[in-house]
Amino acid sequence: MGKDLSEEQEKNTQAYAALGIGLICVIVGLPLWWKTTEVYRVPLPYEEITTLAATKIEYQVNVEVISFAGSIDLSQLSKEVQTSLSSEKRKTLIPTYRISAREPVNEELVMLKVASSIKDLDRKLTSHLGDERNKYFVVLLKEKSKLITTRTFIGCNRITFLNPADQDVATLGRAVSSVLKDVIVREAAVKKSLIAAKGARSLKPDKESMRSLRSTPGYDMTFTLVNPQPDILDVQWDVKAGIGAYLKPFLSKLDAFADFTLTSQVLYFTGLVRRPQRNTVTGDSFYTEQDLPHLITPLESKLGSHTSNNPALNFLVYIPTRDQSPLYVKDKSDKAVASNAFFSPRWGGIWISNAEVPPNSSLPHPVNVDVRKMMEVFITQMRMLLNLQAQVASVDLSFADLENQGITAWEVDAWLRSFCVENIATSAGTLSSLAQLLGEIGNIVIKDDIGTEVKSSVAAIRESLRQLAEGQLEEAFLSSKKALIASEKAFFDPSLLELLYFPEDQKFAIYIPLFLPISIPVFTSLVQAVKWFRSRRKQKKE
Repeated sequence: MGKDLSEEQEKNTQAYAALGIGLICVIVGLPLWWKTTEVYRVPLPYEEITTLAATKIEYQVNVEVISFAGSIDLSQLSKEVQTSLSSEKRKTLIPTYRISAREPVNEELVMLKVASSIKDLDRKLTSHLGDERNKYFVVLLKEKSKLITTRTFIGCNRITFLNPADQDVATLGRAVSSVLKDVIVREAAVKKSLIAAKGARSLKPDKESMRSLRSTPGYDMTFTLVNPQPDILDVQWDVKAGIGAYLKPFLSKLDAFADFTLTSQVLYFTGLVRRPQRNTVTGDSFYTEQDLPHLITPLESKLGSHTSNNPALNFLVYIPTRDQSPLYVKDKSDKAVASNAFFSPRWGGIWISNAEVPPNSSLPHPVNVDVRKMMEVFITQMRMLLNLQAQVASVDLSFADLENQGITAWEVDAWLRSFCVENIATSAGTLSSLAQLLGEIGNIVIKDDIGTEVKSSVAAIRESLRQLAEGQLEEAFLSSKKALIASEKAFFDPSLLELLYFPEDQKFAIYIPLFLPISIPVFTSLVQAVKWFRSRRKQKKE
């Protein structure tokens, strides 16, 4: 009897021990393992990101019409301009124009009377009206004014002069809206930037979009002098003076919105690998358009390594060898290109500077590069690379001389507007892709700094959208730039690499061999304990 009681107490102890171990494993061990192996993921504003990707972009433009032609009904003209500008239906990109019209004040009448030329009037009115960003003035001159020879003249700042062909308000309203929409604001270019940023396949590639660079926080520009025969030609170029006199005024208009790094170098005993063709009659050497793509690649390997995240823009001055000189570039019609230069999309350009060596001269013969002509060529190429559209004059339209500025105030506005819209669309698309990636791969760790960058980008996009809709163009661009940088930092964070994480099936393959040998005895003991308690309860009932 004592032996049976002792065995039953032992079984009872074993049952309680198995039950206790099982409960500890389930209640304490399993949650502890789950908590210590879970992936740390900072909560992200997924709904806001989805909303921003589908948000319409609205930008405001302020326009003031000043009429020196007193017989025009300004109230009716404002309505006609507003109607003409708002006639087209827009879905994702909505330009909003605030139009006002007035007659000139006495001071402005005096300026018109004493102005010696349209440039003089443009300068005086700019000083009087101010040079506020994103605010444009359309000045209606008296009919058949002698100050301008074309119907429309675009000044260097933000004033457009119109010479009314007649006093018909409807016709005049369409003329004002056309110059605003197509030339000053450049709605088509802004729309193209948005479509390109969204990556729409329906967009047909054109020359401007293919040759220009996308919006980026900075650019690295390298100026290179290539002299293949330094023993024959002692070439000197005052590139520092050229940059200070011609390039700095151009870049000073943009350096508040992008970082420009300028470097220069000289390459000796380096030439163009492909030999030019020769004109047997004149003895001149020349390259055709078919030859140009084969000239850049051999030179590019000798330009030095590029270690920056910014795109590299290369501008080369090539001095032909004595047997190749004079060397020209010919177009499709077999005519020499006036600039004697050629351009490579999203890369840069090469200018060929011919230098003659007089007979019986001592070697090396000194040669000075025409820095002014060099910078004129390179600034033209920079405008194409930076997506600054060319000023196309016509019978009805003329532009003020850029002189040494290289860019006008209204062109800077158009550049900011296009890149601001592009930055917003690119940032929203990047955040959407990141949210999709993190949603599909649930075991990727989302660190605090990634969450901070994502939230910063979302806030900057919202701020940029608000500022753009209110006409604060410069502030909107800077906010969009901040959003672009933050979104790319988050997307390209090294901790988000997919290869750093195991798929779920591989995790089970790792944990099962570890826990299965431990869990089988525990589970078996737990089952035996449950059976023992049931049998004991049954015995008590009987």
